[in-house]
Amino acid sequence: MTHVVLRCDATLAGGIGHLVRAVSVADAAREAGHTVSVAGEIESPLAVQLLADAGLEVVDAPEDLEILAAEQGASVVHVDDYTIGTDARDRVRASGALLSSMEDGTFGRRPADVVVDSTIRAEKLGRPDDGSGTVLLGISYAPMRAQVRAAREERAANHEVGSEARVLIVMGGTDATGAAGTVAALCAAAEGIGKVTVISPEQNWDAVRAEAGDGIELLAPSPAFLDLACRADLVISAAGTTAWELACIGVPNLLVAVVENQRAGYEAALAEGISRGLGTLEEVRADPRAATETVAKAVADLRQGRTSVTVGQEKVDGHGADRIVAAWSEALSRRIGEDSAPVTARPATAEDSSLLLRWRNDPQTREVSRSTERVSWDSHTGWYRRVLEDPRRELYVVERDGTPVGTVRFDALEDTEWEVSITLAPESRGHGLSRPVLAAGEAAFDQRHPGALVVASVLPGNVPSQRLFARAGYVLDPEREDGDFDVLVRTQPR
Repeated sequence: MTHVVLRCDATLAGGIGHLVRAVSVADAAREAGHTVSVAGEIESPLAVQLLADAGLEVVDAPEDLEILAAEQGASVVHVDDYTIGTDARDRVRASGALLSSMEDGTFGRRPADVVVDSTIRAEKLGRPDDGSGTVLLGISYAPMRAQVRAAREERAANHEVGSEARVLIVMGGTDATGAAGTVAALCAAAEGIGKVTVISPEQNWDAVRAEAGDGIELLAPSPAFLDLACRADLVISAAGTTAWELACIGVPNLLVAVVENQRAGYEAALAEGISRGLGTLEEVRADPRAATETVAKAVADLRQGRTSVTVGQEKVDGHGADRIVAAWSEALSRRIGEDSAPVTARPATAEDSSLLLRWRNDPQTREVSRSTERVSWDSHTGWYRRVLEDPRRELYVVERDGTPVGTVRFDALEDTEWEVSITLAPESRGHGLSRPVLAAGEAAFDQRHPGALVVASVLPGNVPSQRLFARAGYVLDPEREDGDFDVLVRTQPR
């Protein structure tokens, strides 16, 4: 398959909601066979732990997304960051990669090859036509981690409401607004609650106790949140990513719109019957008595079995990330064109630099290369300029119906002997293009160097390449050695 880089941050000020969504997408991408890395500023301790638990590599995030795609060998750049500009698609496309972009209404909106707005009711509100490709709208595209889906199964099988309500409060991984203390104070004053557990960073605990008293349980943010939510009778949450996780699991919940970009999702969740609400954080703080009564009413209804759990689980089924990844595959396949389209080679130009670096840095390509390390942008640009100027090197980009699908390079070893190497675009794998790409490159080369002897150096364990060159008329020369590589000689020069 291909490599995907997820561009998002998880800072102390910005929280970890974007990262949680990105990890969910990573789960689905790897399940589909892709490799994945994360590029961004990761400050939150919980974010660091989530990435470590998921086994995701964190890489540098250059400002230019063209460089990011090329250095990481990514066929897909998935952006979940409001601060990335509207030129993102142009920069990613310069490397030949596909831009996938998460947005929340107008927040983070930009043209992309695949657009995802997983806010509830997004499909009803629509989206202005800005030339984007595939547009996925609505809560059915909300990414859910594998752990969330597992918690959904556990909750359905094991949960029973106790005689006293167990309430869990979570206002985001960083709780930058101090909302946890405000909400904990409401629960301490509300009737019918047996135990209150608050998830908040340790540096906020004194402030939480100052508002709510000492009769609450305080826990630091951790991936164990899902286990706690699964056992809780009621969860009071910020109206961000966690809200949709709770709906998927099937936990009765009350939402608070802690920041402005949560307001639209908050209002839609209430309108669709997925959740109940306490209001915005400002409203809660302005009228704590009314908010306390709302909490008590939710607990009383819980005892009567009146919840919105069924509606939430129907709308958030846990497979949103799978649908996003499937949209990538469809978009990449459309780029390759029809099987009957002509395959032709042309000389590489300076404009192909980032495209060829991206193909070279693809993880699967590096595994069978002489050097398995990633090549940096700076080192590549100098090398590439010299290659284009070197008369003893021939470099071709092969296209199908105008779309680059591979490259073939010939390096002069002696006056009449050249070594051929081929790189297939990662997104072109599985389309039967290896042989046509090699043939197109050979045809272009042979027009300039008729009768030249051509050899290929291939690792013995690289079965696809061994098979490709054998079918193209190359035969192993047992008398020649090239380190760990077999040397195959073309038997019928054209």
